[in-house]
Amino acid sequence: MASDSGPSDSDVTAAFERDLEALVTTAFGRGAVIDGVWDVSSPVSAAPEWTITIERRDPDPDSDSAFEPEFLED
Repeated sequence: MASDSGPSDSDVTAAFERDLEALVTTAFGRGAVIDGVWDVSSPVSAAPEWTITIERRDPDPDSDSAFEPEFLED
């Protein structure tokens, strides 16, 4: 029997991780500066404030999964 209590904590966390990955990769693709420390505040006084650190890690050049872009011609 399914529960009506809503999504589990792990489902919500997985959705957050997908959303965060999409945000970072989309912003990077559009040319935004991603590396840095970001402070996030909420307008709700009882909500916590967050400090988020994003560090760039380039792929290991010895790995087989290194990104090799294809350039399209007009």
